[in-house]
Amino acid sequence: MIFLNTIKEIAKLSGVSPTTVSRVLNDRPDVNKETKAAVLKIIEEMHYTPNANAKNLKAIASNVVCVIVKGIGNPFLLSLTEAAQGHIEKAGFLPHTHYIDEYDDELMVAKQLMVEKKPLGFLFLGGSAAGRRSDLKQLFAPVVFVAADAKEAELGHVSSVTVDDRLCAAQAVDELLSLGHREIMVLGGSLLAPDIVGNRNLGVRDSFKARGLSFEDSRYFESKFSLESAYRATQRMFDSGLPFTALFCMSDIMAIGAAKAILDRGLKIPEDVSVIGFDGIELARFYSPSLATVRQPVAELAQRSVAVLTGHIAGEKRAQHVVLKGELIPGQSICSRYLSENLR
Repeated sequence: MIFLNTIKEIAKLSGVSPTTVSRVLNDRPDVNKETKAAVLKIIEEMHYTPNANAKNLKAIASNVVCVIVKGIGNPFLLSLTEAAQGHIEKAGFLPHTHYIDEYDDELMVAKQLMVEKKPLGFLFLGGSAAGRRSDLKQLFAPVVFVAADAKEAELGHVSSVTVDDRLCAAQAVDELLSLGHREIMVLGGSLLAPDIVGNRNLGVRDSFKARGLSFEDSRYFESKFSLESAYRATQRMFDSGLPFTALFCMSDIMAIGAAKAILDRGLKIPEDVSVIGFDGIELARFYSPSLATVRQPVAELAQRSVAVLTGHIAGEKRAQHVVLKGELIPGQSICSRYLSENLR
């Protein structure tokens, strides 16, 4: 009797992908009848017995990579998730994607999935490792945070691939300051999250400080990374009575929600208020006026993150913290403060 030790071997013999084999073994409905029959024929011929062979059971369970997406309805995370899933499948693993609200605890969810799915590893999109070292030590599978720096965790099985959020935020605000804007508002996430949001907030202050200026805390408004929340937060900005000629938003989806609130006040973009976002989602190009933003390299973030994770799965014990470059993208949503005064 011949036992196959890995799903990859079954895939090779049956001429399909390892992901398809996993779906057949788990009796998933999304496999056509012919393919399923071909895979089952190979299994039968080789006397593969998943219920009786512990080694094979481990192989089935271990083919899963869990992708936890923290932020429902965020187009940037959606495109990043789709790209990552493709790379996971190409690597021969089965992605299991779990979406949670941005205020949910991603590590608590991961602990539950450790028991339920027995994954080979985790990708966290929209999550944060900041202050979570003890929780991360309880995950007995390698972890990669995507678009979030996890260096401070100082754990061999916890890696990250991200842009320099602090530098990129500073570049966005530099652009506004160079255009003569001084009365600048910032729309961002909860400052209780010291990772992505905290770093971008520090970047804002770096930019002001470099010019001998200071950024007032009263000019920072919190919002969820959603259209509706950003819209409401921008209304609160107007209600505060603080004057402003420019707005930096920590995501493009926030910027689009904010832009709607600005227009609903009877104001024009950029003549009355310049708006710049962060992420570089496709919608930013098609919004009117086109949105100035800092673009994150989605394709490279996804590819490098999965490569780091598969390296861990293959036995790499050393953490990697990869920092990629963001790119400032010009758009019609910003203009010189002095030009805007003449246009009004």
